[in-house]
Amino acid sequence: MVVMLVLTPAVEAAVPSIAAKWQVAPPAAPNSPTEMTLTVTLESGWHLNANDPDRPHLIPTTLEIDPPAGMTIEGIRYPEAVVRSLAFAAGMPLRLYEGTFAIRVRLAGSVPRRFEARLGYQACNDETCLPPRTLPVPFDAGSSGAFK
Repeated sequence: MVVMLVLTPAVEAAVPSIAAKWQVAPPAAPNSPTEMTLTVTLESGWHLNANDPDRPHLIPTTLEIDPPAGMTIEGIRYPEAVVRSLAFAAGMPLRLYEGTFAIRVRLAGSVPRRFEARLGYQACNDETCLPPRTLPVPFDAGSSGAFK
């Protein structure tokens, strides 16, 4: 099952597009946890700070899920970061996500057909960082297309 969300900014030309897509793996056995993956694709030339950016002033990428009754979040695993030195950071290595990356979620209990989730991030290019944003990334098993 695939649920897709696309954010394409129309007002601010400097804001990168981000696409986010949920995928669900069926449980390996009855009553075992469900594995879900949120695959995020970021426009070329942009990056997000990693979930553990290694610098206290940087805004981490986060996934927040509002679990409905009967569902428990057992864990959220963020991907390994890419380490790069960028001009605006005075050559200091930064922990980043670029291109396409996956955030894995382990859920216990019954997974409902819909729940709310949000991706928090700060998008940057080689020269500057934009203000932090929150992108709604709801899971909807009944959806057939993109959310905006």
